[in-house]
Amino acid sequence: MLRGLYTAVSAMQTTEKKIDVTANNIANVNTTSYKRDVVISETFPEVLLQKINGRLPSEAFSMAPITIEQDGEAYQLSSDRGLFTVSSPLGISYNREIGFALDESGYLKTYSRNGTGAVDTSQGNFVLDANGRPIRIEGDTFEVNATGQIVSNGQAIANLINRGTINTIGTINGGLRISRIDTDFSQGTPEETGNNLDLALQGNGFFKVLTPRGDMYTRNGNFTVNSNGEVITAEGYFLSGQYGSILAEGRDFTISEKGEIILGNEVIDAIEIVDITNLSVLRKYGEGYYEIAEGEEIETQAFSGKVLQGFLESSNVNTIKEMVEMINSYRNYESNQKIVKAYDDILQRAVNDIGALK
Repeated sequence: MLRGLYTAVSAMQTTEKKIDVTANNIANVNTTSYKRDVVISETFPEVLLQKINGRLPSEAFSMAPITIEQDGEAYQLSSDRGLFTVSSPLGISYNREIGFALDESGYLKTYSRNGTGAVDTSQGNFVLDANGRPIRIEGDTFEVNATGQIVSNGQAIANLINRGTINTIGTINGGLRISRIDTDFSQGTPEETGNNLDLALQGNGFFKVLTPRGDMYTRNGNFTVNSNGEVITAEGYFLSGQYGSILAEGRDFTISEKGEIILGNEVIDAIEIVDITNLSVLRKYGEGYYEIAEGEEIETQAFSGKVLQGFLESSNVNTIKEMVEMINSYRNYESNQKIVKAYDDILQRAVNDIGALK
């Protein structure tokens, strides 16, 4: 009977975190280049529900084909004829639906999409075959056939469908939990300021800044010049150029769309702009700065965007959407709160009335 109580309480805890994150997004709606946070939640592992006493009547195994949808390089599958199995940090989970893609090591893993919309398996879970083993693909291509088999190089190498045991009647989970908090790196709107030292990036990429903690990255282009003529951030960190800090020698300079600093019709330096492809390794440090997670390395590609001089990038927070999210979260919290109250009333009745000695 208490399983429903645990489920409701876990949902309240998750919703409470969502409310905090949404409130922080709204509070930073006017913060230059702020990137909104998104709460990624997941259920606790779906475990098999089995009949203990007695046996279920024998039924013919359904050969109905599974539903397959290909989403770019990823797959979305659903089935009524069996279960898909995933190995999560909390244990083995059994599900009727699954989404997966091929990771860099050749294993099939669940995935999410990063701020650019690309498939990200870095924090996904291993997909298991019917025998409970991770599935590894030799090569870069594979297919899923209608019976749930993984086909590579013309051969079936694994079966995704797990039938459970003879007494399996379904699955059940223990509620909801926070998986992680991701950052939405989508572009904010450039707003013109007319200030020669205000810069905005149009497209993917970050300004590299030199700090006492090492290299950091930011999209906040609100720069100034210190007493030595070096371009710095509002916190005093140096904007990185080709040769270290950038010596602007006053404000009478222009910056090309490629980030070249031009003084007197001569290119004197270039801003170091880093286009990071594996955005999941970045962690917010504060004040619009990002640092690399411990033990991780960034992967970069050539910057293909533009540098806009005299502009600042606004936050990517949509106030209306965040308010709708806040209202929905409050309603979910209140609904689960009523469930907890109902369970509390039932338990009180059981103790005071049913359990009373007369």
